[in-house]
Amino acid sequence: ASSVDADPFEQAAVQARAAMTQVPKNAKVVVLKGPPGNFHADARRESWQKNFFAKRTDVTIVGEQIANWNKDEAMNLMEDWVQANPKIDAIIAMNDNMAAGALEVVKNDARYKGILSYGVDGTAEACLLIKSGVMTSTTLQSAYALAENILASVDKLLKGQKEPINLDIDCPLVNKDNVDKYIEMHKKAGAIKG
Repeated sequence: ASSVDADPFEQAAVQARAAMTQVPKNAKVVVLKGPPGNFHADARRESWQKNFFAKRTDVTIVGEQIANWNKDEAMNLMEDWVQANPKIDAIIAMNDNMAAGALEVVKNDARYKGILSYGVDGTAEACLLIKSGVMTSTTLQSAYALAENILASVDKLLKGQKEPINLDIDCPLVNKDNVDKYIEMHKKAGAIKG
């Protein structure tokens, strides 16, 4: 069997390493998780634990729930968390959809101005949120690179390659310093108009 994927542990580690110096001392954070038992969801959460929470013992998780990669579920959870917590310093989401949903809840609330937010996927929406200064960063999981590599691998296997192909695509950090490059990538693919 062959596999073309992205390494979910490293995807989250990219974010966790950035957060180490960005998240303030004694911060209160919320964590949005993907579906239980999902390889990517579980590995990303494990990576945050090892690469951030185990090292930043001053940080307190004030809310942690499963939002199933879903924006609406993340919004519902964030609505509850802001009622219970007058201060939340960071949103740590296992994907961009959930991060965007949580950010939607606090976008006009002065108490959460400057809240940090981390995701994974590098979606067009996340790139635009980073560009506008709303979202902190994401890790790119390029659907375009996955598609290209899957098709190339299938072609090789159909043409008789005997060895299995096991490939992980790159997972670069996307932040305010390089987001324009990824916005252009999405524009070329038609995911962002203009």
